[in-house]
Amino acid sequence: MSTSSGKRTAQERGFTLLEVLVVLALMALATGIVLPRAAGWLDSVQERGWRADLKAYLEGMPVRAFLAGQEMRLDAAALAASVPGGPATILLRTPEPLSYGATGAAVGGRLELRRGNAREVWTIEPVSGRVTEGT
Repeated sequence: MSTSSGKRTAQERGFTLLEVLVVLALMALATGIVLPRAAGWLDSVQERGWRADLKAYLEGMPVRAFLAGQEMRLDAAALAASVPGGPATILLRTPEPLSYGATGAAVGGRLELRRGNAREVWTIEPVSGRVTEGT
């Protein structure tokens, strides 16, 4: 009930319990929709960052071998330990250990990244050690 002067009475100020409950229900619904998608997006961003770190580590191996002045060999376990933070869902596999000579030349090789039934193969080019991502 409004007074003729346009001011609200004490009973008309504020929100009703029903209005507050509707707003809370809408906020809970929005949170329930957005939060799972945001978590998936964050996992995807972290995986892309780890994959970029893995590729950079592999491409830097010829220089590391040259500076150390000795041959370096990496199997999948050593590679996973060298680039921590990889997703638990991705399994690394190397048919043969990746080798880098003391001169900095890469022998070449393949690295498989497996997630369930999906498989991606990265090729390490001989001599340069450049990494080519593929499927």
